[in-house]
Amino acid sequence: MNRSIVSILLLLLISSSLIFASGSKEEDPGALLQESGEVTKEIPETLLERFSYSFGYLSAMSFIQQGIELDVEYFAQAVAEAYGDVEPALTVEQMNAALEEYQQKMMADMRELEEESAAMNLLAAEEFLAENARRDEVRTTESGLQYEVIEEGSGAMPTVDAVVTVHYTGTLLDGSVFDSSHDHGEPVSFPLAGVIPGWTEGLQLMNVGSTFMFYLHPDLAYGSQGIPPYIGPNEVLTFEVELLDIE
Repeated sequence: MNRSIVSILLLLLISSSLIFASGSKEEDPGALLQESGEVTKEIPETLLERFSYSFGYLSAMSFIQQGIELDVEYFAQAVAEAYGDVEPALTVEQMNAALEEYQQKMMADMRELEEESAAMNLLAAEEFLAENARRDEVRTTESGLQYEVIEEGSGAMPTVDAVVTVHYTGTLLDGSVFDSSHDHGEPVSFPLAGVIPGWTEGLQLMNVGSTFMFYLHPDLAYGSQGIPPYIGPNEVLTFEVELLDIE
């Protein structure tokens, strides 16, 4: 069997308890089994029984949360045949081909979802920025960067080759915070030429002591790639940035 595919499946199984603990699912986790009428209410008692049940349940939850569909009857049949040393219904070559085909299908489905998400996010970003640009407080540069002066400082202005120190809070279009130096408990310093284009341009418009709001089109932020899972493809980003110092 293809070692990389087996490794992926084993990793999913081993990490299932962590995945289950980190998230929840609104529907009944046992709904798939309940629909088949094959749920047993026996309580596992021995260590082997408890381990077997726990491993099976948490593994299934991991698969469900990751969108991996299983035919429960054939899954149970395969486990029983493997442990019973029974001749499998498929050859090793057929099983290997099925795993590879399913993996390719999952990857294709993920790409399709990402493309749909990117298109929807881009439309939402452009609609938001078009409306935002109409506000009197918002200024728009030639590149499309939108900014709003919250507080005007009187210190020096950085150049593109400067190292700056800032406090910031980054939010998505729905208002959720995806990153904040305030949450980390200290400001951050970085070369101005080494950050996203919206920041490189926007911070050069600020004096030390200023606080600006930046409204960034995806082209000035993380584009169609985003930063999964924190920032989706083609997300418009809003930053409140306070320029503290220039090194």
